[in-house]
Amino acid sequence: MKEYLYLLLAAEIKFTIQLIIEIQPISGNAILGINMNMNNEIVVTGINGFVGEHLAKHLKEQGYSVHGVAREEGVRDKVAPYVDTYSQADLLDKKAVDALILKTASAIIHLAGLASVADSFNKPELYKTGNAEMTENLLSSAKSQGFNGRTVVVSTGALYSPDQAMPLNESSETVQGSPYAIGKIKAEEVAKSFKDSGSDVVIVRPFNHIGPGQETGFLVPDLYEELLKLNETGEKTISVGNLNTKRDYTDVRDIVKAYTKLATADSLLHDTYNVSSGVSYSGFEILNYLQQALGLDDIRPVVDQSRVRPTDAMDIIGDTTRISSELGWKPLSNPKIAIEDFVARRQS
Repeated sequence: MKEYLYLLLAAEIKFTIQLIIEIQPISGNAILGINMNMNNEIVVTGINGFVGEHLAKHLKEQGYSVHGVAREEGVRDKVAPYVDTYSQADLLDKKAVDALILKTASAIIHLAGLASVADSFNKPELYKTGNAEMTENLLSSAKSQGFNGRTVVVSTGALYSPDQAMPLNESSETVQGSPYAIGKIKAEEVAKSFKDSGSDVVIVRPFNHIGPGQETGFLVPDLYEELLKLNETGEKTISVGNLNTKRDYTDVRDIVKAYTKLATADSLLHDTYNVSSGVSYSGFEILNYLQQALGLDDIRPVVDQSRVRPTDAMDIIGDTTRISSELGWKPLSNPKIAIEDFVARRQS
């Protein structure tokens, strides 16, 4: 009787395997028609950063398991609720990167990197090589481990030349206008070399981010800090740079949705995608939104010439036709909402 049951069970297993083979075509990511990347874990480098928090939160809301990677010993308190597992690693350290377990993930979203254009002029050599080296270490380790998911390499819209027709699309001319841009271009070259050798890699070029949790070193938090000082002192003038310049700002919560779509799409038609709002706002408009959110009025901006960069382009706008038409992504928020939420979080 037992032998009969064993034979029956073996026959059912054989039939099930044959059925799977017939129904599911074999692809580069499958063996015998069974997708080997069935894990819903997504690795996020730079998890402790401004974007990392919002990306982790969105991934959890979408049902993914999040494995965070960052240089710090642990996950920041505000990020911790959205991270299932965590690894400490400096991506400039090849041995530390090789120790990461990447093979079982379904995707990697590579946020980590040196991110300040202004700071890149203070540390030019680090910025010129650091981002490319991190990307090389990560992609090399993933490939050696047999990782067969997709890696989203986050670049920047700041590498486009501003001296050309707007809006800027993925075919627009790039320029090595800063150590930061030079480094990002090199990182893209690394990503493309891995893609050419068979890895599933996509490059995303986001334009200016804003939203809750952004730290100083960028326009919105810097202006916020200046306005707080005025609120304390009762003064009515604020020292600023050139607020006539216009930039394309996107709510970080919309940006991470774009990253998720790129990481999880069944297939992609292109190797590079812009992420932006398609609308530019002047520094004066951003300042006005901040004043409204803080309940301040009659503030008079005074230009500090030391903060004015003569090479700054007057207007930059990104074109997201590619990602919108292919993946259906479009921003749902706007700078006013993002700034209101930024202020609300700072004051909570």
